[in-house]
Amino acid sequence: MAEIRSPRLLFEECRRYTAQLSELRMLLEERLHEARAELARVRDPYDTRVRQARHDVAAIEAALERMDRGLYGTCTRCEAFLPLDRLRLAPHVQQCAACAGEARMSA
Repeated sequence: MAEIRSPRLLFEECRRYTAQLSELRMLLEERLHEARAELARVRDPYDTRVRQARHDVAAIEAALERMDRGLYGTCTRCEAFLPLDRLRLAPHVQQCAACAGEARMSA
């Protein structure tokens, strides 16, 4: 049977999730700024840092887009919720640890 919670508890939970999303958006925006700055610093287009910075920019922009669409924080493969600690460490991740491991093993 489903748990019934009071509107006050639901509102507090909503406020907590909104604050967490704001924190993660700030992390994403900071990392996007850093990755773009790295692209601007490195002049040699064959430098491996350029490839990594481009990858980072694309992953972060995709995460921000998922956030705007209300899809952020779920695995793109199995749709499981991603743990907050995982998102704080790498806010641009798109897959849960299990799916990311499966993807690496099958690649």
